[in-house]
Amino acid sequence: MSDKNFFLHIFGGAWHIWDFLCRLVIDVVITIVVLLVLVALFGSRHIVVPSSSALVVDLQGDLVEQFSGDPAQRALNKLLGQNQLPQTRLRDVVDAIEHAKDDRRIKALVLESGELDSAALAKLQDIGRAIADFRKTGKPVFALNDSYTQSQYYLAAMANTVFIHPQGQVLLTGYGIYQPYFKDALDKLSVDWHVFRVGKYKSAVEPFILNGMSPDARADWGNVLGVLWDAYQADVTRARKLKPDALAGYINGVPGNLAAVDGDSAELALKSGLVDRIADEDQMEAAVAKVVGESHHTFRQIGFRDYLNAVDGSVQGGDDGKGTVGVIVAAGDILPGDQPPGNIGGDSTSELIRKARYDDSIKALVLRVDSPGGSAFASDLILRQIQLTKEAGKPVVVSMGSVAASGGYWISMAGDEIFASPTTLTGSIGIFGMFPTFQNTLAKIGVHTDGVGTTPLSGALNPMLPMSPQMQQAFQLSIDHGYREFITKVAKDRHMQVAAVNDIAQGRVWAGLTARKIGLVDKFGDLQDAVAAAARLAGLGKHYSVRYIEPPLSLTDRLLISMANDSNARLNATLLPSTGFTASPWYGEVMKLANTFSAFTDPRGIYAFCFCNVQ
Repeated sequence: MSDKNFFLHIFGGAWHIWDFLCRLVIDVVITIVVLLVLVALFGSRHIVVPSSSALVVDLQGDLVEQFSGDPAQRALNKLLGQNQLPQTRLRDVVDAIEHAKDDRRIKALVLESGELDSAALAKLQDIGRAIADFRKTGKPVFALNDSYTQSQYYLAAMANTVFIHPQGQVLLTGYGIYQPYFKDALDKLSVDWHVFRVGKYKSAVEPFILNGMSPDARADWGNVLGVLWDAYQADVTRARKLKPDALAGYINGVPGNLAAVDGDSAELALKSGLVDRIADEDQMEAAVAKVVGESHHTFRQIGFRDYLNAVDGSVQGGDDGKGTVGVIVAAGDILPGDQPPGNIGGDSTSELIRKARYDDSIKALVLRVDSPGGSAFASDLILRQIQLTKEAGKPVVVSMGSVAASGGYWISMAGDEIFASPTTLTGSIGIFGMFPTFQNTLAKIGVHTDGVGTTPLSGALNPMLPMSPQMQQAFQLSIDHGYREFITKVAKDRHMQVAAVNDIAQGRVWAGLTARKIGLVDKFGDLQDAVAAAARLAGLGKHYSVRYIEPPLSLTDRLLISMANDSNARLNATLLPSTGFTASPWYGEVMKLANTFSAFTDPRGIYAFCFCNVQ
C-alpha cells in the first residue's frame, strides 16, 4: 500500500469514527429530550391530599416576594443537585394557609421554621395574619422546632402549641442595623471616593466617608427600629397572652434568668411562657398524630408546596367575565436594563407594566414593591409606565412589602392608593452619586497615568485620573437637579407642597406607621387588601380574577420547572422537624455586603438607594 493510500485509509477510518460519535451524541441528546418531555407530560406524580392530614409549612432560606434568578436555571440546578440559596416565596405560604383553612381534609397546621434564615417583620406579619385566620376555624396550629431565632419564633408564637427540644433555645435580640464603614481602609489605600448627595439623612453614602454612623442617621434609625421592635413585642405578647414587657424582661435578664435554671435555655423559655412543651422530635410528632392520625411512622401530612400543586395554587374567586386585576412583583435592587426575577430592571419591569396596559382583560394593576431602590434612571423609567397606565384609564394600586424606600418609593409614589404595613421601611427620598478614583493607589505601586485630551472633560470619568473640579461641580449639580425632580414628583403625585415634601425627605427613612401620618402612604393593608382596592377602583365588584404578570416561559422552561417540582415533591414526601441554625453568620454578612455593591451599576452613577438591612 502506497503512503498516499495508507494515509487516506487512516483518515477515512478516523472520519467514520468521528461521524459515528457525532451521530451517537445527537441520538443521545434527542433521546434525552424526548424522555424529558414524556416524563414531564406523563410521569409527574399525582398529588393526593389525605382525608385527614396536617398542612406542613416548612420555611427554608430567605422569605422573599419573588424567587431570585432565571426560573429555568433554578429548576435545572435543583434537578442536578447543585447548591443554590434556598428561598421561600411569601405568597405561596399565605395562599396555602388561606386555602387550607376551609379545606375539610386539613385538620391542623404545622409550622416548621427551623431552616428559615431571614425574614423581614412585615412579611412575617402577613403570614401571622393568615395563621390567625386559620385558627379562627378551630383547627389547631403546632410549632415544631428544636430552637428558635427571632424570626422563627415570631411565627411559632402564633401557634396554639409551641414545642422546643430539650437542648433548644429561644434567641431574641431585638432589632438593629449594622454595616461596615470603609473610610480608614480607603484612606490607607489612598482611594479618592468622591461622594455627592442631597439630604442630611441620606446615610447610604456614610460607609464610604465615615468610620461610624452619623448622629443624624443614628437618631433616624433609632426611631425606625423602635417602631419595628414595638410591633414585634406587641404581636408576640398578644398571641402568647404575656405581659407587654415580657420580652424585654426575657432579653434584659438573660444572665440571671439562665443562672436560675442552671443554664437550661429550653427550661427558661418554658418558664418565661414563650413555649408550651419541651419534647423530643418523636414526642412532637406524636402530639400532632393524635389530631390527624399516623402514616409512615409519623403524623399524616402534606407539605405546603405539594398542597398548592394539588389545589392548583388557587385561592382567588373565579372570573365571571368582568375582568382581571394584574399583579406585578417589583422585588430587589433597581438596576438598568433587563434583569432576572429577584431584581427590578428598568427595561424589563417597564415592559411588564406596558404589557398590562395593553392587555384589555386587565382592568386594574397592583404593583407589589419590595425594594431599597437603586438606579435613579431605571426608577424613573418604571414610574413613567405607571403614569401611562393610569392615563390609559386603568387604576394602579401599590402594595409595599417590607421595604419600599428611595428608588422603591420613586416607583411607588404615583399609585392611586398606596398600601403599606406599619413596619414597612419607606421614604428615604434622596439622591446620591459616587465615583472613586485610584490614581494615588496606583502611584503607591509605581503606576502613573498621563495623556492628552481635547477638552477639560477629556478623561474626566477615568478612574485612574483625579476627578477634575469641573466634573465634581457638574456631578453635584446633577445630584441637586435629581433631588429637586424627586421631591417635585412626590409633591405632585401625593398632592403636597414641594416645601412640605422637602421637610420629610432629605433621605430620611420612615416606618410605615409614621409614613401614613405624614402622607407618604394612604392605608395599612397587605397584598390582598391592595388587590381588593384595585378591583373596587376599576368597578369590578366582588367577582374578578387575579393574575400575576411575569415574563413568559418557553416550553423548555416549563418542562424543567415541572420536573424539578416533581423531583422536589418526591424528595420531600415526609417532612420532619429540623435543627435550628443553617447558615454561618459570617457567610451571610459577606454575601449581603457583596450584594450591596452589585447594586451600584448605573452608568450615570446616580442612585436612589437605601441601606435598609435591619436584623
